[in-house]
Amino acid sequence: MLEDSAGELSLLLSKCPQLGEHTVAPPALRPFEGMGTAAHHLTALLRGGCNDARAHAALGNVLVREGRYLDAVEAYRAAVELDPTFAQAHIATADLSYILRDEESASAHIASALWLQRVFPDPLEIGSRTPVLLLLRDAPYAVNTPLEMLLDRSAFALHKVFVDTSEPLPELPPYAVAVTAFGFARDAAAERAAAFLRASGSPAVNDPERIAGTARERLPETLAGIASLVAVPSQRVPRDELVAGDAVTLVRPADSQAGEGLALVDSAAVLAAHLERFPSGSYHVSPFIDYRSADGWYRKYRVIFVDGVAFPYHLAIAPRWMVHYQSAPMREHAWMRDEELTFLADPRRAIAGWDAFMPAIARAVGLDYFGIDAAVLPDGRLLVFEADSGMLVHDEDPSDVFAAKRPYVARIREALTAALRRRAGKDAPSGGSKSPA
Repeated sequence: MLEDSAGELSLLLSKCPQLGEHTVAPPALRPFEGMGTAAHHLTALLRGGCNDARAHAALGNVLVREGRYLDAVEAYRAAVELDPTFAQAHIATADLSYILRDEESASAHIASALWLQRVFPDPLEIGSRTPVLLLLRDAPYAVNTPLEMLLDRSAFALHKVFVDTSEPLPELPPYAVAVTAFGFARDAAAERAAAFLRASGSPAVNDPERIAGTARERLPETLAGIASLVAVPSQRVPRDELVAGDAVTLVRPADSQAGEGLALVDSAAVLAAHLERFPSGSYHVSPFIDYRSADGWYRKYRVIFVDGVAFPYHLAIAPRWMVHYQSAPMREHAWMRDEELTFLADPRRAIAGWDAFMPAIARAVGLDYFGIDAAVLPDGRLLVFEADSGMLVHDEDPSDVFAAKRPYVARIREALTAALRRRAGKDAPSGGSKSPA
């Protein structure tokens, strides 16, 4: 009976290889033709007593595609409990745990996965797709550059190698171009990626040695000298040296992203409460610069650079100073969406110095692919909050009200596709040997 179920499972997985895409970023997974039938067979196998880790992981993969992340992470946890050596299932569990804000579990599972292996080839047949090697930090997908959310996976095979290690990497799958796919962090990733690229001579996107220039405390220096541009100054302060001053400041755990743990501090009491809620060994501290527009709304523009060319990606408008696209009331207000589309179609109307600012920023940062978040101050200067090669770019916003944005996201995808193919030459794979790093 168990042998029969194992055989049925193997046959199902061979017919539906998508069920084995465990190392793909969860939001990049979509339903596929025949998924309902495959899910029915999986459920029947599990109910019939099949206790194969592959079946639980395959069920988790289906649940991810259905958007049921809580159920999916439980299925993947069952898989790694049955088979602790199932590295791909550990990766999926780490990614889902991170999305669900269980960072302790995410860290544990990524560590387990990378103790077992560090190279994860694209789980589907390569075929005619251009193979790309993503150089990643030892972290879940969202901490790295989530290129699976942007690139067309029918055109590119994405191999993953995690580089935060002093050990030589094992044999790599053939690839045509390598991408340093992470933003700045205080670990060994950039150094290791740079050593790998120097030794391998691989065609590459993003010089790891330029990433340090995007660190919060380094960005003002990186962008210094660009007329009418202000980069938010930031200091890294140890916890025991952090005290509330007279000025209003912004405080966040050092190297945190997406506004996690970011607070406006205007008193010792607020600071003490914030440090207790978001403990860290050190914090980034910045002055609060009021960038409110004349109409009382706050506007934050995201611009993506590909090979020196700037592409408007989105505009978020909100009533409060901490602006995030997901929490901004863009869905509720048609005028906001109209203004965003105007920015996407003609960014010079929103940022008067676009033609001077953007080439200067591209040269100063020196990365092939990165983004900035910025605002326009009342006097017309450009206020840059951050520059990062790990910014999220996707076209997954609900199509009912945001469909008009998709052509503008497509321009970024097309530019990055062209950049990768230029570096890949005729798409002839290279690599596939022992890492020289």
